[in-house]
Amino acid sequence: MASAQGGGEDLYELPETEKTPVTIITGFLGAGKTTLVNHILKGDHGMKIAVVENEFGAVSIDDALVSENMKAAESIVTMDNGCVCCTVRGDLVRALTQLLDGGKKFDAVLIETTGLADPAPVAFTFYINQEVGEFYKIDSILCLADAKHIIEHIEEKKADNAVNEAVQQVAFADRILLNKIDLVSPEELTNVKSTIASINGFAEVIECQQSKVPLAKILGVGSFSVEKTLEVDPDFLDGADSQPAKKTKKVHDLSQVGSCGFQIEGDLDDVSFNDFMQQLLQAKARDLYRSKGVLSIHGQGDTKFVFQGVHEQMNFGPALSPWKPDEKRVNKLVFIGRNLDRAALEEGFKNCLYTPLPDGWSSAKDQYGRRYYFHTESKKTQWTKPTE
Repeated sequence: MASAQGGGEDLYELPETEKTPVTIITGFLGAGKTTLVNHILKGDHGMKIAVVENEFGAVSIDDALVSENMKAAESIVTMDNGCVCCTVRGDLVRALTQLLDGGKKFDAVLIETTGLADPAPVAFTFYINQEVGEFYKIDSILCLADAKHIIEHIEEKKADNAVNEAVQQVAFADRILLNKIDLVSPEELTNVKSTIASINGFAEVIECQQSKVPLAKILGVGSFSVEKTLEVDPDFLDGADSQPAKKTKKVHDLSQVGSCGFQIEGDLDDVSFNDFMQQLLQAKARDLYRSKGVLSIHGQGDTKFVFQGVHEQMNFGPALSPWKPDEKRVNKLVFIGRNLDRAALEEGFKNCLYTPLPDGWSSAKDQYGRRYYFHTESKKTQWTKPTE
């Protein structure tokens, strides 16, 4: 790993394949996060793993528990007092840069959040902090869910109609470890899985006991990356819509959190898609937890584009692999969030499809980069795309 010093020296960004993968571990209190970390550290995998661990309170009990399983080649960093998502983006940055300054090369980093943590600010760190983003990448956001108590946590009422932490953790995850399944009946397990799917229909659910799961399912999986996930599962973004749970035996208060996905064949108009996303983020950034997609943009040849976002923070760029000559140009878009208007989102996405301009019309950009349209004969100009 390239060194990074704290003295203000210029940094260079490692290639994506050389960045250290980071697994963000979330889950409500008692779900089994520390047990999972211990399980990973004791695994016969030969990996050098660093743990960034935080505890809500002045005494770091989890630090003592995890340290028992740390090998000499591994490091543990205990962050300052408080929850990582509310006090502390600075502490997280300091912990990660401390690992860099130590000069050791790690195969993976685990960030174990407190049970009260919202994963979004943790993920934000990798988007907005230059030093972190140059040397680390998110491998996955892993949520531990206690099969016996997750419904209880999800149903907990919050003041002012706020979304509770358990719902947020499930919504943000790209993999969910459904732990302690031996403590529930088959009927209860089915109900739990249905409830989880109603919040996040795109996360893989892995059933386990005592937080034990094959390490190949949770480390180095690249499930946060849309492109990597599609390489493993080309149908990942297909047909996994979910809606907030309907009334079953009990009414689940999921704060109207759900997920929806769309597919449209053809090329997108870049201006129309940018406008669509900007308007969506201006209106719904707080309620839009995760977004991800694969896009074909008109005029960009065989370049395939991928994007993913956490609230208003978006990463957009070309995929490593282009569209294949015989591959259908199917645009896929996924949203996970609160109070999603599926019909409006679908209509807005469809309106982004590229259509040729009517005869005599052309387009250009002004000095500010804004697209406008003009008629070559009448010289008429307008901001909106002409239809006739």
